[in-house]
Amino acid sequence: MEPDFHIMIRRYGPTVHCSPVGELDLDTRPALERLWALPDGQVSVVVCDMRGLTFMDVTGLHRLLDMAAHIHGRGIDFFAYNWQRQPLRLLDLIDDLDPGQPGTGRRCPPTLPLRRTPTAGRRRLVH
Repeated sequence: MEPDFHIMIRRYGPTVHCSPVGELDLDTRPALERLWALPDGQVSVVVCDMRGLTFMDVTGLHRLLDMAAHIHGRGIDFFAYNWQRQPLRLLDLIDDLDPGQPGTGRRCPPTLPLRRTPTAGRRRLVH
């Protein structure tokens, strides 16, 4: 049986290009683990083309957010682009349901780490 989800990963010097393909859900952890294990000091940017991601549930979204936070926490920039309709709708829904940061006057959408695109520049996330 063919897996419903996989990630194609290509490396060009300090840049890793990944392309998730299929449905990102509860059963996709093994495919994402390859990105958690990027070599320290050898990668400075991870760029994900989300064009092949046809479906994402809340569990998949949390796995992707955890992965982006882990990558960012290691000093590696993370960008995602070419979101398809259903995954993008889920990002929008999660952001709409989030009450924001009470008392700060600032609202940092929970899916912000997944909304950074390569064309937005290499700015660090500020929460």
